Amino acid sequence: MGDRLGGGGTAFVYKGRDSLLNRTVAIKVLNAQLTADGDFIAKFRREAQAAASLSNPYIVGIYDVGQDDDIYYIVMEYVEGKTLKEFIAQHGPISPELVVDIAMQIAEALRHAHQHGVIHRDIKPHNILITRDGQAKVTDFGLARATTTLTLTQSGSLMGSVHYMSPEQARGGYTNERSDIYSLGVVMYEMLTGVVPFTGDNVVSIGLKHLQENPRPLRELTPNIAPHLEHIVTKAMLKEQSKRYQSVTEMIRDLGHLSGIGGPPVEPSKGGRRGKEPADVPRELEDTYIPSLKVDNMSPKQRKKLPWLAMVSLSMFLTMLLVGGALLYVFWPRPEVIVPNVVGQSLAEAERLLRRDGLNPTIREAEFNAEVPPNVVIRQQPPAGRPVRAGRLVELIPSRGPELLEVPQLVGLSLLEAQLALAARGFTIGQQTAENNETAPVEQIIAQNPRPGFLTERGVPIDIVVSLGRAITEVQTPLLVGLTESEVIVALREAGLTVKMPINQEFHATVPFGKVISQLPLPGAAIAIGGEVAIVVSRGKQARVTVVIPADRLNENTRVEIIVDDREGRRVVYQDTHSRADGDLHIPVTGFAPMRLLVRINGRIDREEVID
Repeated sequence: MGDRLGGGGTAFVYKGRDSLLNRTVAIKVLNAQLTADGDFIAKFRREAQAAASLSNPYIVGIYDVGQDDDIYYIVMEYVEGKTLKEFIAQHGPISPELVVDIAMQIAEALRHAHQHGVIHRDIKPHNILITRDGQAKVTDFGLARATTTLTLTQSGSLMGSVHYMSPEQARGGYTNERSDIYSLGVVMYEMLTGVVPFTGDNVVSIGLKHLQENPRPLRELTPNIAPHLEHIVTKAMLKEQSKRYQSVTEMIRDLGHLSGIGGPPVEPSKGGRRGKEPADVPRELEDTYIPSLKVDNMSPKQRKKLPWLAMVSLSMFLTMLLVGGALLYVFWPRPEVIVPNVVGQSLAEAERLLRRDGLNPTIREAEFNAEVPPNVVIRQQPPAGRPVRAGRLVELIPSRGPELLEVPQLVGLSLLEAQLALAARGFTIGQQTAENNETAPVEQIIAQNPRPGFLTERGVPIDIVVSLGRAITEVQTPLLVGLTESEVIVALREAGLTVKMPINQEFHATVPFGKVISQLPLPGAAIAIGGEVAIVVSRGKQARVTVVIPADRLNENTRVEIIVDDREGRRVVYQDTHSRADGDLHIPVTGFAPMRLLVRINGRIDREEVID
């Protein structure tokens, strides 16, 4: 395997050589953290094989999908160039003509994939390569879908994807071809402006903006953008799937109009409907005179029949009535009253109190309030204590009680998807516990309280249970030989094991003092979690001392002593008498290395030596 080209939370990419066909290839090796999950591997194989069936000039070709022990890899077409993300970073906002050209190529890749039942689900500039001659190639088909649920929990990986995530992906809903169209619209937005439409401090805040906010209009960031191009991007990024392009083919058609290969450009929607011409008036109503309804529908000849003087007189009379009535209302002497305090009263009691004091209550739209019961007044206008004239209207705003919302379905979502779904609906995550589960992958929600569909107040915390994956009952015994006792304790603790007590100690010719000589079970053997591992620790070297008694000291009762000085102190380890018949003596001596040996014959020092 050759140079490393890049990598992230999902995989690492290396440059390689196909020796059979003599061509350069790219080899994508999956992250070991993902390959530890059997369900993911099965899904990855299905999706990668489906993606391998795609053959299109705008899609990076997949040559092979394989496995070497626990290493899973994909052999792909090697593309010389850079990612679209790098291209945007270097060139800033891209010209509209080039944006349309690149978008057409990406859309053609998506159309080919969608026709074969493959949805990308992670369209972003990082997954689009631009060759040296300007051709766009989309990569990671199949892999994006297979890793969706696992990589959602990897913040570094997700931060690159959440900027381009469709609203339905953010809420954990159903995704289809229109999800890819939304992401392509975000990519076009970034190409035209140099920035993504939504930013935030974390993935949750960005995901909520995809659900709830509209991006800043393109014409504010790129004033000279053609209205038709802005319309295409805006339509692709609509939050409701039913209002977006229903297929990539539709989007390609509109892009083709802009590039001059699809006929006249599509007019953007004006947002309204033209009014209809008035219908013909039935003959039996033609002679009926209804000034308030038929004046505008009369023919010029009929209008002339209406005396203009009568119209002027009628207008003046109505105006005088209105002005006179207003003056009469304002200046007619009425007593003043003090507005009573009706906040906290029921609507019926508030109306009774206001009418008692000569005021007229009017009820406005009720508001949600978690602290005030329904149909109880929470505000009034004018406020209590203000002097007003009798007959004044007093607005009452009653409570609707706490806002009850339906708890969303969280079981089956990843932890991040659950956070987004709850935040979008006004809830928060409450107590979070974790349990082992034989079927659910790590960090998938397996239980919740309250249950889905339950109506409860906004802001109520929802308790969840998160999967820890399959329970681990056995582990492999780590290699302990050569470690110290303290290192052994740490290694076994990390593996979920313990040291068997007491610890045996033996002298050893080669293993230094304090290091492990042997272990049982052997390294790599399966052992139940919490099991014990027996070890034997070296006490140091065992030496054999040769004592030659000089002839001038040898007699029938020659006394020989060997003294050892080591970490356990100074002590006599050998003491005996020998005769001429014993000859040279070979005495085994044990101690902790390094040790100092002192040989004495008949009380006199014969020699000293140090044994390491």
